[in-house]
This record gives sequence, structure tokens and C-alpha cells, in this order.
Amino acid sequence: MKPSDKGVLIVFEGIDGSGKTTQAVRIHNRLGKMNLPVVSFSEPTRGEYGKRLREIMHHGRQNITPQEEFELFLQDRKEDVQKNILPALQENRIIVMDRYYFSNMAYQGALGLEVKYIQTVNEKIAPRPDLVIILDLDVLTGIHRINTFRGEKENHFEKSAYLKKVGKIFDQMKGDYIQHVQASLPLEEVNEEIDSLVMSIIKEKHFLLNTH
Repeated sequence: MKPSDKGVLIVFEGIDGSGKTTQAVRIHNRLGKMNLPVVSFSEPTRGEYGKRLREIMHHGRQNITPQEEFELFLQDRKEDVQKNILPALQENRIIVMDRYYFSNMAYQGALGLEVKYIQTVNEKIAPRPDLVIILDLDVLTGIHRINTFRGEKENHFEKSAYLKKVGKIFDQMKGDYIQHVQASLPLEEVNEEIDSLVMSIIKEKHFLLNTH
């Protein structure tokens, strides 16, 4: 689906440990303080399909094929689009997403599915974002952050060899709506660059004018 002519859809992507969840929360809070109508969603969702995907993330992929896993993500996203994303865009809201179908392209693509196929199938049912911010980070640093700051061991979607393939696919994502930010830079610099990108797309869609 083409980008919506209403609202703004902003997506944060990157390997685990890159800081996308932290940045999504920070941007949501920043826009909220500006009294802008912002809402946040994350995928996998907390719905039926999302719960099954989270179980796979924690218990492993022994009993599921890459295609079956992709189908679960697709069903979860169909539900998210219909219940959350499209209604919020119709209400002229700013949506901040923590993961979207670009994660499918990277994570399921690293399992052997065709990346373009994943993108094409998703864009038949999901609106294309106005802005995708990919936080680039090397795999070892990402895993170190997970283990150190979260106190967690890597889950089944976070094995280093696998994540290197995932990261390579993220690196190759290009487009006028896709922006790569070096997540290894000092946090203040990362924040400033992201703030600039977000405010630019909001102004580009004349969103600030529409809300007054």
C-alpha cells in the first residue's frame, strides 16, 4: 500500500540491541510533550498471532519452517493494520512503530526467504511508512548491550551468525524514505539526528500546520 495521505507513519528498525525501542519511546514522549496526537505500536503485537511468535522467539524454531513463521508475522500484521494502524492514520495521528515489515525482510530473509517477496506481500496489506529509521550497529555490540544492559541472554532471534545476516540485509535497504543512523555514535548525536529526521518528515507532510 502507498503511504497514507493522512497522519504520519514512522518506523524504527535494526538488530536487537541497536536501541530502536528506546528511541521509539523517546520520540513518542517528545512529540507528546509538543501536544501532537502521537500513538505507538510495536510488532509482534500482543494479539493471538503475536503471542505465538513471542513463544517461538523464546523457545526456538524447531517445529516451524521459515515460511510458516513468515505467515504468522503476516497474519499478525494484517490484524495490526486493520485494528490499529489504518484507524490511527485516518484520525490524522502520528504513529511511531517499534518494528514493522522491514524486520520480516531482514530476519526471515536471513532464514532464506526472498527479501523482495517478503516486501511485496507485505506492501499489499500494509501502508508504506513515511519514514523508516534503521539504527545500524555491529552484531557483537548489539549482543553485548542485550547481555549487559538488559541482563538477558540472546534469544533464538539473536544468535550472532544469524544476526550478521540480518544486519547485512538491513544495511542493503535503500529508499528515499529510509534513513540509516549509526547507533554506535554518542547517544546525544544519535538523538539529534533522529530528532531532525522526525521533525523534517512531520513538517514535510504539513502536519504541524494541520494540527493547529
